[in-house]
Amino acid sequence: MKRFSPSRTQYPDPSKPPDGEETDENRTEGSKKVKTNQSFESLFDNETLSDVIIKINNGQYMFNAHKMILGMKSDFLAAKLNELPPCEKDEKPVLCIEEPPECSEVFSRFLYFIYSGAVWLHRDYVIALQRLADKYAVRPLLQHCESYITQILNDTLCDCDNLQGFPMEVICDIQEGTFQSEEVRNLAFQVLCVHFRRLVQSDRWKQCNFNLVCNLLKNDTCQAEENVILTSATDWMKKNNLNDKSRIEDILINIRYPMLNRRVLYHLQKNGAFSNFPRVQELVNNAIKYHCFKDIPEAMDEFVGAQYQARIHIEPMTTTSNNNHPASPAMRYTNLDTTNARSQENMELLNGNESVSENTNVKDRKQYKNHDDTRATSGY
Repeated sequence: MKRFSPSRTQYPDPSKPPDGEETDENRTEGSKKVKTNQSFESLFDNETLSDVIIKINNGQYMFNAHKMILGMKSDFLAAKLNELPPCEKDEKPVLCIEEPPECSEVFSRFLYFIYSGAVWLHRDYVIALQRLADKYAVRPLLQHCESYITQILNDTLCDCDNLQGFPMEVICDIQEGTFQSEEVRNLAFQVLCVHFRRLVQSDRWKQCNFNLVCNLLKNDTCQAEENVILTSATDWMKKNNLNDKSRIEDILINIRYPMLNRRVLYHLQKNGAFSNFPRVQELVNNAIKYHCFKDIPEAMDEFVGAQYQARIHIEPMTTTSNNNHPASPAMRYTNLDTTNARSQENMELLNGNESVSENTNVKDRKQYKNHDDTRATSGY
């Protein structure tokens, strides 16, 4: 960016060392570059020097704000501010913003992040906060939210017996939606595989889309007995009134019939349950042959493929000091380096009344010592 002096004399460029040479170093011979943390926290919703009012949903929430700070942190907001019509003297312009209920409830946290670079993230509202960060192009906050979502999903995978993360409906929304990154969606899918029993017992199961159901049923890590998987598949089809024959077959061919109990296969064959579905009936017939001849060496070559392979059982892992700290319901992220758009994230676990960080004072430690949550700081 070029800088111009109002006079004819050009002032020295303060972004360069005294010798005027370009350098990536913070020290040259005889000079040193120092930097302090930049924060406008004290100006958050402060009328001092405020030159614009933000009105959320026709006055549901009102904030005193500062055009320079908003425009500096968000190009989207800068464009909106430039579009505001001029106001009469002694009146502040009003920026009217419409947000869905879940986003309006956390807009104060979003705005506080713009001013302070710090935010408390919680599983109950992190996705709404992420949507605000995406809409207003606040990339550091977007990265913090995705990192926290990823950590919650990873922790859910680590502790298969104790689901303390997102509710099943939220995990399904993450996986089926297009907003999250492919990495996050794939991670959500792994969680659904591991917690398949919990998923099919929830009300969200019947709302899962066709592709998700098929992908879960065919996955090697779907954690349930084969009869449970079959029952869950038929239950989904009944609740969704599925009548399309080809789609019914597309679902049922993912069941590994050789892994079913012989009694179940007997009743399927006797009742002609799949007589109208040739592809499925053939799989059932092959499963019966498998149970009859699986111990005969000469027949082993006939029983190959995913149908004859048991699903992979995943042992629960316990989070220890040797792997990632578990994400608590709430964590705090702080931006410290405003010059780095790709901030490094350093999440510190708060246990009891232990020191949170070097910058946490005694009052902060007393405030959070009785809370079952985690406070963390990271570079911005």
